[in-house]
Amino acid sequence: MHPMRKCLLWALGMTLFMSPSSASNDRAIIEENQAKALLTYNIAKFTVWPPKSAPSDAPFTFSLSENEAMAKAFQVIEGQQVNGLTVRVSRDIKDRLPVGGEVLIISKYQLQAFVIAKDELYHSPILTVTADPEIFDAGAMVLIEVVDDRLSFSVNLGRVKASGLEISGNLLRHAQEVNF
Repeated sequence: MHPMRKCLLWALGMTLFMSPSSASNDRAIIEENQAKALLTYNIAKFTVWPPKSAPSDAPFTFSLSENEAMAKAFQVIEGQQVNGLTVRVSRDIKDRLPVGGEVLIISKYQLQAFVIAKDELYHSPILTVTADPEIFDAGAMVLIEVVDDRLSFSVNLGRVKASGLEISGNLLRHAQEVNF
């Protein structure tokens, strides 16, 4: 089986089996957020970062300052591996975006903070991911959204390359849209 298909099946399987113990109205939100977290994790697995000078035991960090449901959803990837490093989910609740780590999740409430940090992020090897089309249009690298009841993603390849990152062509084949 193709490695990308395996990862997508794993994400789907984890989404189906990791159901929360909350009310049914919250369940749909958490399941969608878990699917987004798992897709973000799989995108990170198919992204190549430039060599870094950090110690070999440094974690692979996903930084987010999201609502409680999204923070809980990202816990499903805590402790997994990306590029031989253990995943750590860092939740910073600040007015500024945390510019550090390998993956930065930007919520729809952080458009202004993203615009302010965009120049600093532009040449940093930090994969910026959002679920908000306006933030994607403002320069985030990856947009994850639900389209026709399906989870999909788009990639701003020009931004990815400017930051020194590379995303696998196998992954890009599955993107809904790739901007250059």
